[in-house]
Amino acid sequence: MSNEDQKAHPPFNIDEERPSDWFEPLYSNADQQGNGVPWANMATHPSFARWLKGQSVSGGGRTALVVGCGMGDDAITLEDLGFAVTAFDVSATAIEYCKTRFPESNVNFLQADLLEDQPDWRGAFDFVLEIFTVQALPPKYEAQLIKSISDFVAPGGTLLVVAEVSDAPRDFAKGPPWVLTPDHVEAFVACGLELVDTTTETRSAHVGKATYVSEFRRR
Repeated sequence: MSNEDQKAHPPFNIDEERPSDWFEPLYSNADQQGNGVPWANMATHPSFARWLKGQSVSGGGRTALVVGCGMGDDAITLEDLGFAVTAFDVSATAIEYCKTRFPESNVNFLQADLLEDQPDWRGAFDFVLEIFTVQALPPKYEAQLIKSISDFVAPGGTLLVVAEVSDAPRDFAKGPPWVLTPDHVEAFVACGLELVDTTTETRSAHVGKATYVSEFRRR
């Protein structure tokens, strides 16, 4: 398929002007076991799990937010660490799966769109987790998404971002996913966060790509 054809017929029939609309059909055609959801681990995300092993993380009643929570496993991990957790996804079906899978959980699972303003969440969370959400939306929204996620972090709070990265230019015709570039790290810093550390996990099965696990803190 030519580049022009890809732009005319993007994967999953995604409308660049309605970038969130493709998630609900995907989850509606999936099942509670995650079949049909390409990014469903049905367990703590491996990069997040590895990061936790090297940290001493205790919620202690502090607040946490999971951006694009999908099937909900990372939110449950944070709840188990003692956080009061809010987790959201743009897909109402995904949220219903979360509630069904974890009926005893106190996680506040909500349907919400990251591309819409969430004024009550600004500066409200001591720990914010973002895994593969920015890259799941077209590149033209990158700056808006990064600003919104950064704004959720409370003073003294932590943001952990897990992203697939390559040096290739981002282009709507090449996704999804729209793999990020290393510049996304500085973009979060430009939103008022301090970079604590970035770990690079090389993915041998994907030549030229790596997974960045970046920890930020708001002063």
